[in-house]
Amino acid sequence: MLQRCGLQAASAARFVEARRLFCMARARALLEASAVDFVHYGSALYPQALTHLSFPPAGLFVRGQTALLHALQRVPRVTIVGTRKATVYGLRVTDAFACAFAEAGVAILSGLALGVDGQAHRAALAKNGITVAILGCGVDVVYPRRHHRLYDALLNQGMLISELPPQTPPSRWTFPQRNRLLAALGDAVLVVEGSCTSGALQTASEAASLGRPVFAVPGPVDVESSSGCNRLLYEGALPAVEPRETVQDFMEETRIARGERSGPAPCKIPGEWSEPGVCGGRPALPGVEQCGTVLDLLASGPGSVEEIARRTGMSARQVSVILSVLELEGAVRQTRPGVYVRAP
Repeated sequence: MLQRCGLQAASAARFVEARRLFCMARARALLEASAVDFVHYGSALYPQALTHLSFPPAGLFVRGQTALLHALQRVPRVTIVGTRKATVYGLRVTDAFACAFAEAGVAILSGLALGVDGQAHRAALAKNGITVAILGCGVDVVYPRRHHRLYDALLNQGMLISELPPQTPPSRWTFPQRNRLLAALGDAVLVVEGSCTSGALQTASEAASLGRPVFAVPGPVDVESSSGCNRLLYEGALPAVEPRETVQDFMEETRIARGERSGPAPCKIPGEWSEPGVCGGRPALPGVEQCGTVLDLLASGPGSVEEIARRTGMSARQVSVILSVLELEGAVRQTRPGVYVRAP
């Protein structure tokens, strides 16, 4: 059966042998010895955000302040990720943004890796904020070893989560799998620094496919460690330039997803919106006719801001405003940064 599902014979044999040797009593004893809790799918503590995944984990292994699982269901959450080889600039910016989010009561999620991830956790802990590490190994495995003190701090003040059983070592395949959890658990993803091949961009791509906003910090165009962020911005990610302003942008972008308010309704009089369009000192919202034009175009398939602007004759600014309104209304969603489809 496993081979018919595409699993190679050797892998299928290892799976069958592992099932044969599995002992529930030993598994429970291991969890107790490691001070690890298990939260199964369907539990009241299981994060609802993970149910948005095509293949959500069957359960989560949790270590640390497990009471934070309750808080995570109620507070806004931002995933902050970036390169392991962070520059001085990247670490400084990570600290500034993570502190601003923590001071605003936003939980900081990251992966405990060297560089940006570790700095995000440290900043949140320094501000007595909520921070959670989502691991690509067992929750009782300290990886990287250099972060053993940060790991202990998270045990005492934060929480560590993994879908992998205790004692599972990290490997190349576990981190891409972990990245999808980082993307799903955050209300939005902030990429601080990373090249075009960075795992942080995998997390950003997963977030966009789930309809989560993606923020990126711009960097020098001739520096490799900023090339991924600059590419995300080119493709339509939200710019993160000033920490407190970015926190406000985050609150606005994610409030709909958390059900705290409904989006603004389009103007009811078609044709009364023109760029730059000012109504009462604020940019006027697009009319029904313009929104309908964009929706009709997206009925035939996904489209980028540039493509929609070219095909409708509108400016990129007009199209961006229309798409923002339609996204708030739940009529469209992003499949990846800057590319939209009609919502089902």
